[in-house]
Amino acid sequence: SQQNTPLYLGAVLAGGAVAGGGMSVMLSADLVIAADDTRFTMAYSRIATSPDGGSTYFLSRMVGYHKAMELALLSDTIDAETAKSLGIVNFVVPAAELQDKTARLMQRLAQGATYAYGETKALMNQSINSSMEEQLEAEVQAFSRCARTADLAEGVTAFVEKRKPAFTGK
Repeated sequence: SQQNTPLYLGAVLAGGAVAGGGMSVMLSADLVIAADDTRFTMAYSRIATSPDGGSTYFLSRMVGYHKAMELALLSDTIDAETAKSLGIVNFVVPAAELQDKTARLMQRLAQGATYAYGETKALMNQSINSSMEEQLEAEVQAFSRCARTADLAEGVTAFVEKRKPAFTGK
């Protein structure tokens, strides 16, 4: 079981640039919120080095091989909306709202089905190297573990009672 696998939320600072190592760190996050005035670049080719920090692992999986090569070799700067359209960031918000929106998303995740989140993250991560048959079996196993949790009982009860669930992560 992967229920202890933490989620990583990235919030990109307003008015700045995310470049090089900062891109690598951001790409490793599970969810990313960016201020609308943020700019992004791989930047490595600008200083005659190859990418590091796991960026080649994450970027090609997010945007596909050709787009990843374009971003890495040309190191063009892209804006937040373009980053969102490529799947590099999940949400783009006005710079003045970044802190509030990030806090609300963190609260929502913390109040959610955290055990199931861990199972979901593990499934997503292993899917890259699994056959369809292996992945379906992993899903059955993860679902079975989730089905034995108090959170599932609470989620079903809350649905039937038409109320918001109060998950505990157990």
